[in-house]
Amino acid sequence: MTTRLSIAIYLSIVVLGVANALMVVPHVAPIIAALIALFLILEVKNAPVPQAIVGLGLIAAGIISVYASGTDLYLIVDGFARGKTFLMVFFAVIWIRIPASVSPSIRATRRMIVNQPPGRRYLYLAVGVHFLGSVLNLAGLSLLSTMVERQKDPILRRRMVGALMIGFVSASAWSPFYVAMVVVLLAIPTLQWTDVAGWGVFLGAGAIFMGWLYDRVAWRKLTGASPPIVPAPLSMSNRLTVIAILGALVFLVIGTIEFAHLSLPVALSIIAPPYAVLWFATNSENGPTVWRRIKKIVSEVLDGVPGLRNEALIFVGATVFGVGVSTLIPATDLTQWLDTYIPYVDLRIALLLYGMLAIAGLGLHAVIVIILVGEVLPPEVMGVPDWVLGISLLGIWGLSTLINPYSGTSLYLSRVTNISPFQIAWRWNPPMAFLLTSYTIATIILIRHLAFFLLRH
Repeated sequence: MTTRLSIAIYLSIVVLGVANALMVVPHVAPIIAALIALFLILEVKNAPVPQAIVGLGLIAAGIISVYASGTDLYLIVDGFARGKTFLMVFFAVIWIRIPASVSPSIRATRRMIVNQPPGRRYLYLAVGVHFLGSVLNLAGLSLLSTMVERQKDPILRRRMVGALMIGFVSASAWSPFYVAMVVVLLAIPTLQWTDVAGWGVFLGAGAIFMGWLYDRVAWRKLTGASPPIVPAPLSMSNRLTVIAILGALVFLVIGTIEFAHLSLPVALSIIAPPYAVLWFATNSENGPTVWRRIKKIVSEVLDGVPGLRNEALIFVGATVFGVGVSTLIPATDLTQWLDTYIPYVDLRIALLLYGMLAIAGLGLHAVIVIILVGEVLPPEVMGVPDWVLGISLLGIWGLSTLINPYSGTSLYLSRVTNISPFQIAWRWNPPMAFLLTSYTIATIILIRHLAFFLLRH
């Protein structure tokens, strides 16, 4: 009964979120806030202890901050209600993962990528997981992680983990299917996806190139001889099918955003379920009849809804925390402080990104810092255009997960490789994370000055 109630509550949150975007729903914020709080109360006992402690701690700190500041307590309700944005995105991503995991053309693409010889393997892995992950999210990473599972050479395994992680997390700088984009657009309300996506692609491509260069210099000569690999060419029909499947999904989501003037989470929530059902139902391997295929995917999605408790705890907690702490830090005082002690804008950007990387190394999720930055360090306080702050936050989001042992990427690869997430995050990745963060900072500063120069001339 508890599971069914949790599913019903979660679906109600998504439906109300979509309905309120299409028409005005009276008193929707307190209703959604109450539903989110009830979902967390029902599911917190099933969450892993670390996530439960962090999530509840963030919520408690946010509530205490609002109370201590003497501001309107309704801000607590607002903090919970804002969490619906993330819950809608998580719900949409579940739908897409299921048909992707059983798609014949996607699996053929996977075979082509993992059966590459030395010299091309790193780039194929990194680029492949980048583009598959940019639409399929974690499903794209799971499709290629089997290559690491079967690898016995410890150095080669480390190199493959690095390629997968860098390729996957760098897509968060531009992909609308990553929660990073949703968080940054929520933190900077004046920003649109189109304002930052192009620069994000540039940052992602640069990160993959820098990762490949580092791999060749630091690790390639230490790797032993690889066994012979039988290539698995990708047929033209499979190539066209993959392009059509992923391209149509992107086109529908972005088209809905642009033409219906809906937010990214709402567009995903509207497009993902019917698209996933159609995709799953057209695959005859998923059941003898179309109706059974539809029932199967709906059942799998609903069964997975309670499992979103971990993400809900962290992201809702971060939202309440950000809203609460912002009431204790007046923006005007912070502006004066920055002007006095950190007058150089480029230095502010560098300190912000290095600081976020260091905080991630302590195990805190980037969403906590980004929402807090949106509340207390908006673009006008930082002294930069909104798009500069946006690409800065998007650029560091993925890189921060490299050294966070509690990030979803680290935990997932730890599970499939039987390697401690602390070894991956704290021993393997810090040099690469620092190098890529430095590259990101330098690139953003260069872009900022170039844009300023072009505006003046």
